[in-house]
Amino acid sequence: MRIVDYETSRTLNDVGIFLTLEEAEELCVYLRRMTKPHPVQRAHLSELHGNHLEREITVSLDEHCGRALAS
Repeated sequence: MRIVDYETSRTLNDVGIFLTLEEAEELCVYLRRMTKPHPVQRAHLSELHGNHLEREITVSLDEHCGRALAS
């Protein structure tokens, strides 16, 4: 697992993620699709306020996993 800050690309070692039930269910769907043939490459869970992006988490498989799924 690797967690990085978007803006600085710095590694984050200690984070807490708090999801609503709906967000957790949505993330589960994306994670299942990432492990299937022809997988979704990444999932973005975003919170918008008006036209402003308030928060976002992006989840993607490690590049080694992607190659293993393709074979």
